[in-house]
Amino acid sequence: MYKATFGTKQQVAFNSEGEYYEFLGYLSKNDGSTRIVWEENNEQGAWAEEGRILFYTPQPNQLRVQLLHTAGNPSIESRVNCNEFVENIRAHHNFVLGGNQNLASIRATVPQQFLTDFDNGRLL
Repeated sequence: MYKATFGTKQQVAFNSEGEYYEFLGYLSKNDGSTRIVWEENNEQGAWAEEGRILFYTPQPNQLRVQLLHTAGNPSIESRVNCNEFVENIRAHHNFVLGGNQNLASIRATVPQQFLTDFDNGRLL
């Protein structure tokens, strides 16, 4: 479900609902560029569990979302830690943890007027 910002530090922010659906399209590409994870960091002494989007390639310049990235590691370009956004896309848009998403299931949650934005995101 669309909101302009997600996270206590506005880790994921959009200027419009179209940008939101474009980002969902980008995340549903299944090309190995992103992965949705839920890390049990609290079991390793960290403050709490973390919902993350891992980016294995640089974010395309055309992608119109503002993301507060944190450092990656040798195999990850960057990551965005945002429990609220990860919970949102799982609850309202049929995303699953991992790198393989069900495109038809996700696309079915997109309002008709934003399908072009969603499809454009898949092309980035």
